[in-house]
Amino acid sequence: MTTTRTLATSLSLLALGLIAVAGCRAKTEEDDAAEELGETEAQVVLDDEEADGLDQDLEVGLDEPLSGAAPAEPAAPPDAATQEEVLERARTNPGLFFQPAGCIQTTVSGNVATHVFTGCTGPHGLASFNGTVTSTYVLEAGKLTITHEATDFSINQATVSGKRVVAYSREGTKITRVRTGSWSGTTGQGNPITHEANFTATFDVAAKCITREGSATTSIGGRALSRTLTNYERCGIGRLGCPNSGTLVLARVKDGVEKKLTIEFLGGRTYRVTGPNGNSVERQLACREGA
Repeated sequence: MTTTRTLATSLSLLALGLIAVAGCRAKTEEDDAAEELGETEAQVVLDDEEADGLDQDLEVGLDEPLSGAAPAEPAAPPDAATQEEVLERARTNPGLFFQPAGCIQTTVSGNVATHVFTGCTGPHGLASFNGTVTSTYVLEAGKLTITHEATDFSINQATVSGKRVVAYSREGTKITRVRTGSWSGTTGQGNPITHEANFTATFDVAAKCITREGSATTSIGGRALSRTLTNYERCGIGRLGCPNSGTLVLARVKDGVEKKLTIEFLGGRTYRVTGPNGNSVERQLACREGA
């Protein structure tokens, strides 16, 4: 359902690109009518990219491999009939995602799996996984709920402690994943961070369509911000494909005043940016169009 820093899940990278087009290149006539990103808005985007990037590293680097999924389809956890089958996949499949062989050791007791990482390189080149993740698996009425907990887990120079609960359900060819999490630690850039998130994503295995919505609140480096994603959809084109729709709102309160930056995906390569004063400008994404 996600890959590291994909268009589908790390949308803040697109917002970060706005700084380049609106603030760090030669000014054009179009820019004269557009609102430039101010220092506060630029900091919101940078903070969001740092926080969301770490959250996606956890999602792609831990949530998916530890779900019991296979590397060929990491968004799809096992469609198992019994909890015992789920736990067997949770024991055997994580080792397929990480190198070198044997760097992750998983033991199972009851419905709890303990995953110990030692110098692992993970999916999509994510490197340096070290620490222990304890995962509890519950399969009830066709719904698989996994609770991951860790203390001082190290991933890509970042360190995190906390809990993430991921619930998977299936209807026909569509997989729905509801993820909630609360964690804290230090980012790879050395900034202290606390983060809470609640996102729902769907993946249609047949149509290859991804949808995503939800929200997150973060305190990073002493600054508080939020992100809200609604109506995001991308179909049939792969992780670098253009979205069909979606709205991303980044917000930060400073001196009692909330500043918002809104990014609307209009289909194809076109997106619209609206700044805190209500001025808008349309830009083009560097993405692939077509099915």
